[in-house]
Amino acid sequence: MNGKTLCLWAVAVLVAVPGPGAAGYRDLAEEVDAYEPTGFYETNARPRPEPEPAEVVRDGFEAQKAVLRQQKEQWTRALETGDPEAPPFLRPAPQLVAALVGAGQDPAEAEAVLQDGFSLEALEALILSRNPGVRSAARKARAALEAYDQATNLDEILRQYTAFTEGLMTGVGPMKGREPVALRFPFPGILSLKGEIVDQEVRAARETLEIARRDAVTAGRDAYWALGFVRSAQEITGEMLTLLHRLEAVARTRYETGRTSFQDVIKVRIRRETVEKDLDTLAERQRNLEARIRDLVDLPPAASVGAPAAREPDLGVPELDTLYATALDRRQELRRLRAKVGKLERMLEMAETRIYPAYSLNLSLYDAEAVTRVGTFRTGEPFATTTVASTGAGLPRMPWFGANDAYLRETRQDLEALRERLRAAENATVLDVRNKWFRLDEARREVRLYGDSVVALSQAALEVSTRGYETGEVPFADVIVSYTTWLEANLALERWRAGLGSARAALEAAVGVSPLSGP
Repeated sequence: MNGKTLCLWAVAVLVAVPGPGAAGYRDLAEEVDAYEPTGFYETNARPRPEPEPAEVVRDGFEAQKAVLRQQKEQWTRALETGDPEAPPFLRPAPQLVAALVGAGQDPAEAEAVLQDGFSLEALEALILSRNPGVRSAARKARAALEAYDQATNLDEILRQYTAFTEGLMTGVGPMKGREPVALRFPFPGILSLKGEIVDQEVRAARETLEIARRDAVTAGRDAYWALGFVRSAQEITGEMLTLLHRLEAVARTRYETGRTSFQDVIKVRIRRETVEKDLDTLAERQRNLEARIRDLVDLPPAASVGAPAAREPDLGVPELDTLYATALDRRQELRRLRAKVGKLERMLEMAETRIYPAYSLNLSLYDAEAVTRVGTFRTGEPFATTTVASTGAGLPRMPWFGANDAYLRETRQDLEALRERLRAAENATVLDVRNKWFRLDEARREVRLYGDSVVALSQAALEVSTRGYETGEVPFADVIVSYTTWLEANLALERWRAGLGSARAALEAAVGVSPLSGP
């Protein structure tokens, strides 16, 4: 045995028989392997790994979905309780709404509300809760809310498709999947535009609902004031008929005594019969108006409608200059057109985003898989090193983007046409407000004229002519004229009172706000 072999044998013996030092090293190694850092180090000291690009996109997509869900919830509450940023055309008193909850569902209770002495406010509340047109518009507005979920469905399906079809590197690394940027684009930016489009669509549906509410309430107000006028006209015509009966008796007495001709008796009888026919016409008109109210509150034809409560119309007239700005801001048709303009603008932006190239040439976009792009066994370059020969250097990577440019030009023209339509509607609104304000101001002046002087003068002329005819001092032609003037003056006063209420309702509908306060 030579010296070299002896040294090797000694080393083998030392390795096979561990000593105290080897045992201590093994314990130290096991302790190091079993060491676990404290919670503070886990949460603060250890550097957090950067999220994968796919995770960033997924988080942004989920965040945008949360925004859409929040918007849907806000619009749902706005449709149920009202939107504070856009108050409704009319908000009935909460106490009245609570009192008429049963009447909104039960036709019998609604009929009981519309008996003699029913108020205009009760009729308005019943119309808002029972009118079929209002209910239909409310259903359509709620249906528009479902577009929020539809906006995310297609994107969610595409994301699931990319998750199921992405490639795997089975030979290297932890077998993470790849989600190319080309498949991720345009999430979640396009989803945000879709949400804005749906938001504008819901705004338009809500304004359509307000238009239905406004038109139904305005029709109810017209029917209310017209029904009040017809019933007052029946009372005045009945009183006129009584006066004509007395005048006919006087004419017959004078004829029998030889102080007048039989023509006076015939003229009074003709006038009396004409007034009787007018009274029948008023009764039929009353039935038509009652049928109109039943139609507005969705009651059966056999339901009865009583007489409306006696109500003095408001003589206040608001300032015209202040109405213009209010109408341009609150008129429901204008707000709906603005929502349509906003929707088309966002649709155009989304189309341009999908069709036109971005500001970048996309030369630096690459898959988020460093393992496949670097090293000796890489399958591709980390960055684009060449350009497509058909496009050339510096040209867009989407050479066929102009194929749909005609569609975009058409959409831009439609957008400009809609903006012009909005300007025309604004001008028409200003003119409509001016005309409706004139009607209200005219009705107020006529009510004051007939109420302050004309009716009183016609009453005095009637009394004087009647006494003069009995004594033979006034001819019959003057007497019948005074009777006719009295009837026309009283009917005109009631007609202008009802017209004042209807004119105010029309002005509020033109402005889009109810009630309007005036000096």
